[in-house]
Amino acid sequence: MPELPEVETIVKQLNKVISGEKITDIEVLNYGSFTDDGRKIANIKISSVGRRAKTIIISFENKLCLLIHLKMTGQLIYINHGTRLAGGHASHEWHEKLPSKHTRVIFSFGKDKKLYFNDLRKFGWCRVVNQDGYNNYFSKFGPEAYPSIDTNYLIERAKRSPKSQIKKFIMDQGVIAGVGNIYADEALFKSKINPERVISKVSPTEWNLLSTNISDILAFSISKGGTTDSDYLNVFGEKGGMQNYLNVYHKEGEMCPYHCGGTIEKIKLAGRGTHYCPRCQR
Repeated sequence: MPELPEVETIVKQLNKVISGEKITDIEVLNYGSFTDDGRKIANIKISSVGRRAKTIIISFENKLCLLIHLKMTGQLIYINHGTRLAGGHASHEWHEKLPSKHTRVIFSFGKDKKLYFNDLRKFGWCRVVNQDGYNNYFSKFGPEAYPSIDTNYLIERAKRSPKSQIKKFIMDQGVIAGVGNIYADEALFKSKINPERVISKVSPTEWNLLSTNISDILAFSISKGGTTDSDYLNVFGEKGGMQNYLNVYHKEGEMCPYHCGGTIEKIKLAGRGTHYCPRCQR
């Protein structure tokens, strides 16, 4: 699943190519992927493309929004008069004829301009919401992890679940919006906090360090175009660059980059593969 930096990268690049355009037609090939009446946004100018948490927000001048969540295998491919741009996962479809067998929704922007929503596993979705629907959907999310996090908020929020493990806590989208598996591992490593530590054992100094590191790592990843963990491509069909700067994620068996003499290990925590240095992170 693309995390905050990957979605932010896709959003910034899509904003350049579809803002100001109008969706003239919507063809739904899988009705589980698009769950609303497309006529509500037909022929209405797109004012912007944004993001909240890991959800893409296409805003229209009539105050409606098209929300898109890529989930595990979602991909957006925009074609403008033969020029192909892509985002998300499923990079093997980059050269396939579109629509492909995995195309779920086709958004047309007049002649020879189309945005294809592909999704191999059909977990992703698109839906139209008004302001009340927007507020209701995003009410379950905590504050954004980027560009900064209020350390005092984290300390107070942690008091509600003192026995929770720190990695599980910071990946809870109701606590902080946008932190996923890759960047949780990286931020905890940089903060020298064991991912299994209960949050009641995290000191105020460590909370401050962790909140700073989360935001800094996300910002750095955005500057590198995100992480290509498997198939992620940005909207220009390019891989991200952050994978070249990761310290622990998918580095199990390698020596700790802090040269502490430890070896990066991988464990299961809350059902997710978790990478850390048991010598540095205590």
